[in-house]
Formats: sequence, structure tokens, C-alpha cells
Amino acid sequence: MENTLFLFIMLAAATNFFGFSDGAVVEKAKLKFKVSGRNIKNEGLLGTSDPYVIVSLSEDGGQSKSKVGRTDTIKNQLNPDWSNEFEIKFDRKKDQLLYFHVWDDDRMRRDETLGRVWVNVADYVDKGQLDTPNLDREGYLIIKSTDGEVGSGSLPLPAGTPESETLRFMLSANGLPSKDDIGFISIKGDPYVMVAYTDGPSGSVHEVGRTTVSSSKDPSWNDIMTFHWNRSKDQWLRFRIYDDDNLRRDDHLGQAWLEVNDYVAKGQIYTLLLPKKGTITIRRV
Repeated sequence: MENTLFLFIMLAAATNFFGFSDGAVVEKAKLKFKVSGRNIKNEGLLGTSDPYVIVSLSEDGGQSKSKVGRTDTIKNQLNPDWSNEFEIKFDRKKDQLLYFHVWDDDRMRRDETLGRVWVNVADYVDKGQLDTPNLDREGYLIIKSTDGEVGSGSLPLPAGTPESETLRFMLSANGLPSKDDIGFISIKGDPYVMVAYTDGPSGSVHEVGRTTVSSSKDPSWNDIMTFHWNRSKDQWLRFRIYDDDNLRRDDHLGQAWLEVNDYVAKGQIYTLLLPKKGTITIRRV
């Protein structure tokens, strides 16, 4: 009995030391990972883009960030596998986000943006340190642990979740950029959202719907969107935000992607950071 009790205490201590709770949730860890890209946007004038990535870490929900490192440049490649390894210290109590900014290395002019994306570090850990986030331009990244085996790449769904169901949700946004500033006068703008989905991160795009126009930088749209979710199809929702303009072409204010299985796993509300500025929130109704 004493030996059994001693063993139990030692296991509990080891569990606490390595950052795991009873539910095998990692609380703290040293994360090592590499990055790959697939179907990245081509901005090469005379050939194919020469992409590299700058990786940054935010510990305050995206309000500020510090540089983690940069990959090497891979010449003439839209599906790069960068060999550089990155390392960060994960702490679940902090609001940690990784920011990946893909650039085209150009010696003749200023480097061009090929795509950007924010990744929630806690979600990445809960997926087994494997994630495939879509970039805001074209293509997607593969973020994968270099410390042994990785998980499924998906957040675990709650027990009793059906194989498919119709999702109804509403959208709101906060802190959107404005393209209507005239001199020192800041105009709120007239934002609306185009919603679409794909089966797989690089599948064909299908329209879901569009919100009405709102005259606010922090809009809450009353439109209810309907989407048929199937857990086996690896579905992604795409949100493109525009500023409605009667005198010229509507300005693009931001774009974000949401893995629908993650949204179902997280519950009722999911907030995404837009690559440039602001957030968009999806709320089930």
C-alpha cells in the first residue's frame, strides 16, 4: 500500500512538473517547430517567387509582438519546405499567438508580402503541434513540431458531437481599418463581409452569403449565416471584409480563415485576428 501511494505521489509530481493536467492538457512547454508553405502566391515578375518567412510571437493577444526568427530564402518555389527550426516557450496562462509573415525576396525592389496569418499557440498545442493555417492571400502553411510525433492537427470535438449539422451564426468585428480617412478627418467606413467556404485548405471556393453594410469600425451585423458542416470534409470558412464605396471600387479591409472543426470544438464564440488590424468574431445562434 505504501509503495502504491509513493508511486502515485511521484506520478502526480512528474505530471505537474512537465505541465500536464489530469486531462493531459499541456500548461507549459518548450515548443520546437518548422514551417512549410503550399500554393503560395506568385509575385515574381520574371519567374517564380523566392519566399521566406518572418516568425513573431505575441503574448498579449496580438497587441504587440516580438520577432522569433526568419527562415532562409528558397529560390523559385511556391511549395517551400524551410529547414530552419524555431523555438518558443509556451505558457497557457498567457494569450500567446504566433504571427507568420511570408515575403518574396527581391533584390531589384522592395520585398513583397505573399501572405500573413495568426496562429493561436494553445490551439496549436491542443492539435498535437500540427497546424495548416490558410494565408490571407493564397495558399497555406504547415507548422509542425520537430520533437517527435505530432497529433491529428485538429482540436478534439466534444463527446456526442454529430457527424454533420447546420450551423447558424452571426458576425461582428472590432477595430477595423478605415480607407475613408480624408486629411485629419476619420470617417467610420461602411464595412460588410463576404463569407465563403472550401473543402480542404486549398479546395474550390463556394459562396455562403454576404452581410449588409454597417457604418461602423466596430460593426455587429444582424444577418444570420447558415452553413452545413460535415466533420469529415476538413471545411474552412473564409471571411473577406470590404468597405462599401459608391464612388470607386470597394476597398479590401481584411481576410481571415476559420477551420470549421475548430469552431465546433471551441463552442459558441470564436474570434480571429485580421492580419493587418482588427478582429472578427463568429457567434453561434
